[in-house]
Amino acid sequence: MISLTPTDVSVWLALAHGFLSFFSPCVLPLIPGFIGIVLGGQKRAQRLLGFFLGFSVIFSLLGGLSSFIGGFLAKYSGILEKIIGIGIIIFGILYVAEMQLFKGMKANVWKFKNAGFVGGLILGGAIGFVWIPCSSPILASILLIASQQNVIKGIWLLFIYSLGISIPFLTIGAGISKALTMGFGKSAWEKWVKYIGGAFMIILGVLIILGKMKV
Repeated sequence: MISLTPTDVSVWLALAHGFLSFFSPCVLPLIPGFIGIVLGGQKRAQRLLGFFLGFSVIFSLLGGLSSFIGGFLAKYSGILEKIIGIGIIIFGILYVAEMQLFKGMKANVWKFKNAGFVGGLILGGAIGFVWIPCSSPILASILLIASQQNVIKGIWLLFIYSLGISIPFLTIGAGISKALTMGFGKSAWEKWVKYIGGAFMIILGVLIILGKMKV
C-alpha cells in the first residue's frame, strides 16, 4: 500500500533533506540574486508559479527514476537496505568534507527576469540543475531512500524535497542569505551547517543499517 500521509517518516526525511540543501554553503550566497529574478520585474505571479513547477519537476523526475531503478532490485531489499545505510553514511562524510559528486553547472538565468509562466518554468528547471552539484551528497542520500519506494512514492518524496528547498527560498531566503554571508561571517555558519547536516545523515544511515528505521 502506498503511504503518502504526513505521518510517514520518509516524508519528513525528504523535507529535512530539502531544508538542509537550502543551506548548502555554495548556494546560499546566490539566493538574493535568484529571488530578485523570480520576484522582480513584470508577470511575477505567472513566473513564480512556473518557477515552482519547473523546479519541482526536476527533482520529482529524479525521484521517479531512482524508484524505477530500485524496483529492479526489490528482491534484494534486505541487502539493499544495508547498502543504502552505508551509502548515506558515506554521503554524510562527503558533505562534511565539502566534496561534490557532480561538476558545477552554469545557467544564464538573468534573461528570465521579465518572463511569464513558460519562462518561469524554464527558470525553475535551470535553477534546479544549478542546485544539483551543490547539494549532491544530500540529494544522493534522499535518492537512495526513494529507491526503496515505488515510482509514485519516489516522485512524491522528491516533490516534498523540493518543497523543503522552495519554502525557505521563496519566504525568508534573502534575509537568511544576507545575514549569514554578511552578519555572522561565512566560515562560522558553514561549519555549523556541515557538522549538523553531516551528523544527521550519518545517524540516519546507522539507524537504517541497524534496522531501527524503515523508510
